[in-house]
Amino acid sequence: MPKVMLMETTIAATAAAAALVSGVFVWLQVREMQRQTKLQREIAEAAAQPYVWADFRVSADNGWGLGFVLGNSGPTMARNVRVHIDPPLPADQRASEFIDRVRPKLERGLASLAPGHQLDWTLGGSPELVNKTEPMAHTIRIEYDGPFGPVEPTEFRFDFDDLRETTARHFGTLHAIRQSVDKLTDKFPRSQG
Repeated sequence: MPKVMLMETTIAATAAAAALVSGVFVWLQVREMQRQTKLQREIAEAAAQPYVWADFRVSADNGWGLGFVLGNSGPTMARNVRVHIDPPLPADQRASEFIDRVRPKLERGLASLAPGHQLDWTLGGSPELVNKTEPMAHTIRIEYDGPFGPVEPTEFRFDFDDLRETTARHFGTLHAIRQSVDKLTDKFPRSQG
């Protein structure tokens, strides 16, 4: 084989090897860019999902009543919101019939829950609910759909026993202030004129 031909073959083989190595690097870069794009899409979708939560709260109006609260702190509408509570929510004698009607609605699903919105159901007097002798732990599972389909369910345990020995605070409300002002103004004679 002539020297020129050998040199041309060597150059061609070297160029082919460089192209192959370059192709592998390009393929790795494309694969990493696809992974980054997928990750950015997942982050954007997660940031746009609703965030539905549940809690038990003592009424700020009177520091006595206990309620079950369901809310959406996310930026978008939650749809088909299903809440499963095992065992069923406790309620005092006055609220038990009402709560018995609410449970199937929560399990079937609420049509929607808007961003920043909260729903509150009264369970009754906190002393009666917290001082029961039977086990008071409840497993709460929340399932719902966001703008991109079903959201990962949230599940947690809540034990009413944890509320024992806590301080029930009465913060009052603007409504209560208005009622007090109305009562006071009713005592003053109204002017004619």
